[in-house]
Amino acid sequence: MDSETDLPTRRSKQPRRLGGMVAVVISLSVLVGAGVFVVNAVGGGIQQIVDRFTVADYPGPGGDPVEVVIPAGANGEDVARLLVEADVVQSFDAVYQPMLDLEPTIFPGTFSFPTQIPGIRAVEIILEGDNRVFDQLRLREGLTLTQTLNEIESQVGISVEEMQAELVDLEALGIDNPANTAEGYLFPATYQLDPGTTATELVQTMLRRLDQELAQYDLDRSEAHELLTLASVIQLEARQTQDFYKVSTVFNNRLDIDMPLQSDATVNYANRSESVTTTDEERADDNPYNTYFYRGLPIGPIGNPGSLAIDASLNPEAGDWLYFVTVDLDTGETVFSETLRQHEIAVLDFQAFCRANPGRCG
Repeated sequence: MDSETDLPTRRSKQPRRLGGMVAVVISLSVLVGAGVFVVNAVGGGIQQIVDRFTVADYPGPGGDPVEVVIPAGANGEDVARLLVEADVVQSFDAVYQPMLDLEPTIFPGTFSFPTQIPGIRAVEIILEGDNRVFDQLRLREGLTLTQTLNEIESQVGISVEEMQAELVDLEALGIDNPANTAEGYLFPATYQLDPGTTATELVQTMLRRLDQELAQYDLDRSEAHELLTLASVIQLEARQTQDFYKVSTVFNNRLDIDMPLQSDATVNYANRSESVTTTDEERADDNPYNTYFYRGLPIGPIGNPGSLAIDASLNPEAGDWLYFVTVDLDTGETVFSETLRQHEIAVLDFQAFCRANPGRCG
């Protein structure tokens, strides 16, 4: 009984709904046909609706570049506002909607953008990632602290005095060096620095880079003094990459039997000399870096060791060598010996090289 009464009711509603829709369509058609009247009647209401969904956007191609500083932790909304403030884009929506669609990774730093470009182009530039503005600092392995500070001043304009002022309180920096210097702790690498980087920021950046290196060996800078000291000697003594681990073997073997390291590099460091050889007088000098005069490691690093030297100091190659000498300063060919007699024969080859190349060994 219910099904018979329900069915006509549902059918009777459908024609009325369709008729209503037809009426609405007809009404709209009439209104559109009299478009001028409608606009006049509602006071420009349609144009207001259109404007509401139109995003203000520069057509391009763009003007003079401008630098935009994106702080750490900035999100898409922050970046969009910064780009509007710098006149890179015309409106927030012009760039923020493409950011939501393309989801670019946002990095902190200083970036260069053309001014007055379409929002989508600004997001493309962020995705390309080639617009960061930075000062590049290149520090090679083996530089002394003095040489390192001079390079910093020359390359990025942070003065030696500014850097020295940041390296006074070694305890606060986590540096435990009995020599009371940051020698060996400013890790040699290529750094990309934001314009305006301060001495404080640079020191912390370099120490963090050292921490990354030491973390591979479960060490931190406060307990890495002996490691960095040995690595710095290896860095200055080894010539070819494959020899770093053998040089480490020689020094570790000597340390194990309490034999003096007898490294000319440590003697030259104390004398601020860049000579390859040393004199009898220099080797007899009583200073804490002289490994001819004192057994064991010098008091501290004699330069900045790189990744290879640090790894070699911890992983010496298996061998019984106690001596080595570079017999050709041009090629870096080095002879490793287990006995003093073998070493003395190799030294003759080095002396022959020096006679054939006057001025190279002085």
